[in-house]
Amino acid sequence: MTLALPACSAAGFVWVAAAGGCTAIGLQLGLQAIFDRSSDPVLSKVAGVNAHSVIAAMFCIFVTAFGSVGWFNPPAALVATAATRLLTPIDSVRWLAAFGFGVIGFWDIPTCFAVPDLRKPSFLIHHFAMAAVAFCGLVLPSYYAFFFLGVIEASSIPLSIYEGLERAYEVASEADECAPERCERLKSLRDNTQTIATFAFMFMRLYVFTRVTFFGLWPDARAVLPTMVPSAAKTTVKFLMGASASFVGLQFFWFGQIIQQIFIAKWFAPKGGAEEAEAA
Repeated sequence: MTLALPACSAAGFVWVAAAGGCTAIGLQLGLQAIFDRSSDPVLSKVAGVNAHSVIAAMFCIFVTAFGSVGWFNPPAALVATAATRLLTPIDSVRWLAAFGFGVIGFWDIPTCFAVPDLRKPSFLIHHFAMAAVAFCGLVLPSYYAFFFLGVIEASSIPLSIYEGLERAYEVASEADECAPERCERLKSLRDNTQTIATFAFMFMRLYVFTRVTFFGLWPDARAVLPTMVPSAAKTTVKFLMGASASFVGLQFFWFGQIIQQIFIAKWFAPKGGAEEAEAA
């Protein structure tokens, strides 16, 4: 099944993955070098993290657009039955999976280990799990990957921007040479972006992701599994069922943290400790 998107064969998976990983690594090194040389402390003080945020936003925009083309405008025959949705190999999905595996496995995970500010256990667990899900695209490049590797990342775009603005505000507020007006602008942008990111997360991650998982992927998987002979594809279907359910749980955990940050740390913090709560 072909679509008007980049595609690759199983043999080409490793080359697309390598190209994606090398591109991201090159961008990381290049942007970090540029930010390091900047006279602006907002850029130079956390150059590695800033470079990571920019690349993460670029990656999310790209895969969201890629996945949306395939998810929202598929050939009718591709989505006719549970078997076609789940078991029909799609070369463009394999390309998306290979690209995602390369970027996450060769750039995102190593960068998170290398940069202390990014070394968060929940993020690393998520990145390793996403790399595993992307690798499944080598065995089972199905229609659902357009959503799980592409469309869902729409909610990560404002989140990446928010994280960059949050760090920019922290650095600007600590730097003596930064004007108070700039700090206020950054704070306003950060807060507005946080609101957008929160609602995007709630809609895409809590509602849409959960709906597609338990009312799309799971019913289709339960329909086709009894007809499948023991194989790598059957094992992959079972793994994707477990992985998708685990992601639902992880995202509700993250939502609890968002609630804690917004409603507890900001609304109920003592006035004298507002800044400390905001930074936490």
